Amino acid sequence: MTARTEPRPDGSTVLTLVTVGPPLVLVEHRMFLDQYLTHSLLHTLARDLDGIEPPGPTPEAAALLAAMRTGDRTALATAQDAYNTRVLNLWTDTDGSAAA
Repeated sequence: MTARTEPRPDGSTVLTLVTVGPPLVLVEHRMFLDQYLTHSLLHTLARDLDGIEPPGPTPEAAALLAAMRTGDRTALATAQDAYNTRVLNLWTDTDGSAAA
């Protein structure tokens, strides 16, 4: 999932969430937030995230970056397989069906 915001001159915001839907299609959800809701959301996020360290890359992404830096083809292939498995798991439910 990715999130994007588009601030408007009046203080409102368009929040866009892009998710993966079946069968491997990107679905865009656009929400129009008025200026009061935008301010409230930003205030709440700032308060809730205060003091929390950024999580950094996923273990699979970190392994892929490390393998790319070393140039080891075997490590790179293994890291790519692990990364692809993680992405495919985002597209399927635990029972193997397509994600809703």
